[in-house]
Parts: sequence; C-alpha cells; structure tokens
Amino acid sequence: MPCIKAPNPDTVRDLNEESFIREGKGRLKIIVESEGEKIETTISGSLKSVDEMAEMLGVEVKEGKIDAVVDGVKVRAKRGRLEMEFENGDRMRIEKA
Repeated sequence: MPCIKAPNPDTVRDLNEESFIREGKGRLKIIVESEGEKIETTISGSLKSVDEMAEMLGVEVKEGKIDAVVDGVKVRAKRGRLEMEFENGDRMRIEKA
C-alpha cells in the first residue's frame, strides 16, 4: 500500500483549476454552474492522472476514483473527469471533450 503524504496546507491553498490540467494534446470541456447560470467552454489539454491529482491534494485513490473534501471543496475525480463543488454551491466539471 503506498504511503500517502498529508498535503502541505500552503500548497493546497494555492491550487486552482489549471493545476489539474496538462498542456498538450486533447480537448477538455469545462462547465461552471453558479446560481442558475451555466457557462461552457472547450480548451486544449488533458487532465492529469487520478494518482497525480490525489498526490497534489494529499488524499487516497479508491478503486481508481477520488471522493474527498479538501479545504471545504468536494472533489470527485475519475479517469477523464474532475468535479468540484465549492462551499458557496458553485460547481465546476472538467471532462474530456
């Protein structure tokens, strides 16, 4: 069983959506839902692997998925898809297009 390191609070605090995206090949669809509004856009790039995301967040991967609350943000991830729900109710989804 791999050793999971606790995240450095300063590192987690500095993470943003772009931290989970790798530049390069592929297309990603980003969907942001806030107070009844929905914004969709497509960008070039790919999501980092679930293992890389878990290491950045300091959480465990179970059955190839992440389902955790980190610094007040609900994070759910699986291969090719990342969902975040913030304390104010806003939601963001990043997935392969």
